[in-house]
Amino acid sequence: MGASGGCDFAGLGIHDLYRPIIPDPAPDFADQGDPYMLTVPRSSGAEYAHYLYHTDVSHEGDRIPVYGSNDLRRFDYLGKALRTDAPLSEHWAPCVVFNESTRRYDMFYSRSRPDQPNADIGQRLRKAVADRPEGPFVDQGEFPLELETDFAIDADVYRKIDPHSGGSAPFLAYVVEFWHEARVGVGIVEVRLSDDLSKPASAPRVLVKPSLDVQLYERDRSMPWQVGRRDWAAGETVDWHCIEAPIGGLVSPAGATYYLDSYGSYKDDTYAVGAVREAPDGTITDLAGEGHAVLRSGMLDGITSAGHPSLVTPNLLVSHGRFSPQGERQAFFVPLLWDERDRPYCPDRDTLARLLA
Repeated sequence: MGASGGCDFAGLGIHDLYRPIIPDPAPDFADQGDPYMLTVPRSSGAEYAHYLYHTDVSHEGDRIPVYGSNDLRRFDYLGKALRTDAPLSEHWAPCVVFNESTRRYDMFYSRSRPDQPNADIGQRLRKAVADRPEGPFVDQGEFPLELETDFAIDADVYRKIDPHSGGSAPFLAYVVEFWHEARVGVGIVEVRLSDDLSKPASAPRVLVKPSLDVQLYERDRSMPWQVGRRDWAAGETVDWHCIEAPIGGLVSPAGATYYLDSYGSYKDDTYAVGAVREAPDGTITDLAGEGHAVLRSGMLDGITSAGHPSLVTPNLLVSHGRFSPQGERQAFFVPLLWDERDRPYCPDRDTLARLLA
């Protein structure tokens, strides 16, 4: 499929894509991992049309940097959005949505257990609320999920057709651990939400779990904080796999239901954005098993560790990537198009230029 015919890049041209969009980040905070873009309703009265949030790995004070933009070209730093006093904890992957029921803004994010240095310990999804998209968001505690492990991260809230009712309903996809599989690691599940987004309204359904070599995060990983999972003291390890960063609510030009994810390790060039297709009967196909990647490190010249995007418009993602070998992650825009087999993909600069010509 070409880039003409209704593709919406939110008014951006090719020169606005594939480059850092926040060259001057929050003071003393350079990393922009896991960016999430909120476009507010036109009737909201907010100062900006768009708000960008990202992961915060600092260990004190308020967290989650927020930036505002009216044209997606200039972003103003607005401070830290989340009011918190949780010491020695990291706050990952915020997802911020306008709650139609309460007319307020809900932030879904995960937080590690306070007062300990390992950010993997106790990472659980939480929700915070605010009257304005820039905050201050006030934490409401852990989100009431049905969990088998002490780990839940990377929320994405979206609307789609509920197969049981036939109407549109809110859903939440998030990342959990899978310990009792041939390949151990994290994958993605989905629940339907109550209309006010306050709790799950269904049991979790598995969307995708580790099954492939390309989803390997770290070989021979020792995880001693996972007490009882292995005999870590005796030297046991696991080959840990990673599928994270879900994006739900996608519909292809042919009408197929899709989800995006990121797999591999965000630390290196194994990181990639994948796609999962759902058939009308609910059958799930992980396109990584067919060798298809939406975006892979090395596909875009000069950008590595590309992944963990969020959806800006149906044809535009904001992703993170490294623009120098040892650089911090920076947010950038990349188009999302569909190929002749009805599969999503991100074109490189030259391909997009040809499609727009």
